[in-house]
Amino acid sequence: MKKIIFFTLTLLLTFLITSCAVEPRKSVPEKYKVGQTKFHQICANCHGPDAMGGNKAPNLIQEKFTPENFSNGKIAKTIMNGSSSGSMPSQKGNLSDVEIRQVIKYIRYSQKDSGLTP
Repeated sequence: MKKIIFFTLTLLLTFLITSCAVEPRKSVPEKYKVGQTKFHQICANCHGPDAMGGNKAPNLIQEKFTPENFSNGKIAKTIMNGSSSGSMPSQKGNLSDVEIRQVIKYIRYSQKDSGLTP
């Protein structure tokens, strides 16, 4: 009986987690898809679809987040430790180092694709 309850709860939780993710609106080249998928699983609920801003966090496709103003290292540090203001929580347990690099690669592609960066 306990196994059935555990299995049912696991299925329900999996469904809720995957069904609540914000879906991307834009398609990206294959080499950015891993980053896009991870971004939309972890970041898009706050930063909005395609990093264009949401109710809880800023649009990442703006000048202050370009490489010249917000380095890849600073993005990685913010993802790992949360923001200095405390408004963004740490995602240390949610993304590996490799996944963080893929998310950053996706954000940089999105900035370039929008015409924000060359």
